[in-house]
Amino acid sequence: MSVALLNFYARRRQRMAAVPFGDFIVARIRAGQKRLADGMRREAVDVGHYLVVTPGMLLNVENLPASDGPYRSSCVAVSRELLLEKQWSADTAPVTWAVLPSSPALDQSFAHVELGLQQPLPQAVLVHRVRELLEALDLSGFRPVPTQAPAMAERVRILLAETPNKAWQAEEMAAQLAMSVATLRRKLAAENTSFRAVLEEVRLARALTLIQTTSQPLKRIAEDCGYLSPSRFATRFRMRFGTLPSELRE
Repeated sequence: MSVALLNFYARRRQRMAAVPFGDFIVARIRAGQKRLADGMRREAVDVGHYLVVTPGMLLNVENLPASDGPYRSSCVAVSRELLLEKQWSADTAPVTWAVLPSSPALDQSFAHVELGLQQPLPQAVLVHRVRELLEALDLSGFRPVPTQAPAMAERVRILLAETPNKAWQAEEMAAQLAMSVATLRRKLAAENTSFRAVLEEVRLARALTLIQTTSQPLKRIAEDCGYLSPSRFATRFRMRFGTLPSELRE
């Protein structure tokens, strides 16, 4: 089980298409506004409100700065294991993502996890704090769609995410999963994807996070995500998210 804290900051309006959410996400808007759309509905998340997203979602995302300063948000990312063990209330219909208002239970439990990640605390203590946050979400009326055990693409994604800059080959991944390359490709094809597609998704998703949450130079980010050519990185990034890395960094 992994838990991470990400702080997002933007001086100018950001628009990104089909942003992947690989983990369970709970984000609180600190300043400005976040807007999201999934093809079926659109939602705005105002200051003090929470965005909750289940793993596997693709959302169009827009971050809007406040009138008197930059856009800011804090995001807790949790791997799906804790979702699988949580017994959610059956009082509400399950959803893939939701916008929730502030409440004392939600505010305090989110701050509890955030503080634990900033210190940082031992993993066992963090797990208890995350469970507290999940209970607060349940009390706030959130219920996620049933989360299944990781499919093959997700298993590959988890391994790739540890070292996205590595020169990965399908043969090495198949060996780590204790199967033949043909079996790996067949299983991924059954999920309408491929090893190269999953690898690029992981690399670009990592790059998107680094651009928004760090001040690293774009050339360094490209290298850290496995792209030796900055121009190729910029081209692939724009094809994936509909914007250039330099436009987000502005």
